[in-house]
Parts: sequence; C-alpha cells; structure tokens
Amino acid sequence: MRAAEPCGVVTIPLLDLRRRPDHASEMCSQLLLGEGVDVLARADAGRWLRVRNHADGYRGWVRSWGLVLASRPRARAWVRLARHRVNVLGTELRTAPGGGGTVSPLVWNSRVIAGPRRGRHTAVELPDGRRGWVVSASLAAARLGPPRLVQRIRSLIGAPYLWGGRSPAGLDCSGFVQQALAEQGVRLPRDAHDQMRVSRPLTGREQARVGDLVFFGPAARSGAHVGIYLAAGYFAHARGRVMLSSLDPDNMLCDNALQVQYRGLGRPPRSWRPGGTESA
Repeated sequence: MRAAEPCGVVTIPLLDLRRRPDHASEMCSQLLLGEGVDVLARADAGRWLRVRNHADGYRGWVRSWGLVLASRPRARAWVRLARHRVNVLGTELRTAPGGGGTVSPLVWNSRVIAGPRRGRHTAVELPDGRRGWVVSASLAAARLGPPRLVQRIRSLIGAPYLWGGRSPAGLDCSGFVQQALAEQGVRLPRDAHDQMRVSRPLTGREQARVGDLVFFGPAARSGAHVGIYLAAGYFAHARGRVMLSSLDPDNMLCDNALQVQYRGLGRPPRSWRPGGTESA
C-alpha cells in the first residue's frame, strides 16, 4: 500500500493504542481485529501511526505493523463485508478445517469476512488477505441475535483487569461495558466519563433494568468508574477482575470504598455516533 493511504484496518488480534509513539508510553486502549481507522499522523519514519478508531472515535498511536493501510473506500468496503463477529471469548484460525497450523488467534467481538462452510467449519478471511478455517459456532452473523447480556457477563466473570484493555485477556471498567453492550448492538464511547455524558440519568421514579449503567466517581470527576446493572441492586464491573457487586450497603458484595462515590444510574443511548475522543 502507498504511504499516503489515509485509512487502515486492524489485522492482528489486539493492537495497543498508546498516548505517545513509544512502547513505554501509557496504553490508553486497544483496537480489535477488523476495526477500521483513519490515519491522522506518522512518526519514526512511519513505524508509528496516530489513528482514530471508527468504532468509538478514540485517538492514539499504534505500531504500523498492526494495520493494513488502504484508501477510504477500500477500508470501508472491507468493514461492510466483515459481517461476522467472533462470539466466543477466543478461538484460532487454522489452515485446514479442524486442524492444520495456526493462522491467527481470534478474540471476542473481532470482525471477519466469512466464506463457505465445510461441515462444522467456516472459511474466514482477515483484512490482510490471510485465510483459514474456524468452527462455525464461534462466529455470528450481524443479522443474528447475540447471547443474552447476563449470559455474556457470566462468561466474563474473573477476567483480569487491564488498564486500556478491550478483550477477555484484560478489561478495564469502561472497556468491559463498551464491549459487552456492543455485542448487544449498543454503541458507546470508550471512557467512563463519556459513557456517563451520553447516557440519560434515571429519575427516582424510574425502574432500573438490565443493561443500564452504574456510575461512580469522586465529586471532582464525572464518571471515573462504570458497571452494568443487572437486577435487585446487583451490577457487574471490572475492578481488579470482572466481578459482581451490590449497591446495597448491607449486602456482603457491596464495595464500601466504591459505594461512597456512587453517582447514579444511566440509560445508554439507542444510537450514538463517535466524535474525535482524545486518548489524552
């Protein structure tokens, strides 16, 4: 691809997004295989690219090795064709149905182009043209309904906390919320304070429902921590690991240190379009 290509598609399982073009710089987020980006700037002879994630508007620096660069129409065309997402926490793309060598790991919510089926396996193409086979049950077409939110959260319990993480290998609080609800068709910003900003606060008379967001933070900060409301005062969040907690101070699952920062419940928007969220 030409050096001036303005867009790209992530072609490795997880691509770290950093505050500055340096491996020692803070990892602010991660990009998932199949996500499209705009290329905003270049550093170190093009080894580092400053990008904007189409999925949530987040900006930061990535290594160029994790992208296949393309024209805007070509990048968007690939994303349109990638109608299948990985609906298991992790699997492998193999050179042959049910065996062969590993082409690439695939993680939850990654997007791929699915081809013909052979028995229990489906042919898959990655953004850089690599091809292989996965178990068909590990893919879901965009038109098909996702697993129930509670079922998905149950599968993530115990996943470790990772600042900037967006995969089951490591999730931060807002990455957990963003990815769990993305699977349900709810698009959200990357960070907790932005998730709070776009959510509608619930009034005292409204009944909270599964999938509402629970926000925490000191008075000086808006939405420093976020979780997903379940039922009967329980919510799931990433704090050390993905876990269940309670809003009831008398419940043994109540996190008293967090409870004093409770900011309220919010209902995620039905539709949201990303702006240009900075990683800083």
